[in-house]
Amino acid sequence: MEKKNRILFWVINGLIAAVVLIFIIQNWGPVQFKFLGLKLEGYGFLVFLVIFLLGFFSGWLWSFFRSLKKRRNQPNENKTHYLED
Repeated sequence: MEKKNRILFWVINGLIAAVVLIFIIQNWGPVQFKFLGLKLEGYGFLVFLVIFLLGFFSGWLWSFFRSLKKRRNQPNENKTHYLED
């Protein structure tokens, strides 16, 4: 069962990567962005790639911190307790 989930995970990620790649190729030309008074100019594919990578990184951070929180809240059954004399 776990192998099927892993295959499904990679198929979905592959499809997402293909869609992002097609989107980047179709938006190859120069673009201009305005954000909080800043005017940025650059190639569309670079801007979209950076936005995609920022989204990927924020999702990874979210799952990393959730797993840390789960590990802290789980009781550790492998701890050895010593009694003092």
